[in-house]
Amino acid sequence: MANLRRVGFDTVTPEAIELVEKVTSYLNTSLDDAAITAFVDEMSCQHRTLQQNFTRMCAVWLEHLGTNVANQYDLRNEASVMLGREFIEKIPSEKRHLPTV
Repeated sequence: MANLRRVGFDTVTPEAIELVEKVTSYLNTSLDDAAITAFVDEMSCQHRTLQQNFTRMCAVWLEHLGTNVANQYDLRNEASVMLGREFIEKIPSEKRHLPTV
């Protein structure tokens, strides 16, 4: 899948690109409640450290969305950006950053 732009993202690696492409492919073809539940059920069977790391990645994603400036989103992802902003506003910084255990 083609990305919109990677300008300014010096940390992007081939592994990250591959993972994002797999996840977005899954989301693009299977975005219904059953598919989401299946993913959550499978993730809940993974090692506890992997669950923690996945949650940590999701928290960083929400934080990233919450810092999105007004002109970088539209109706397709507005609810995600608003959730990210609420995440930042309501959860103190020290609680948003989960450790790797």
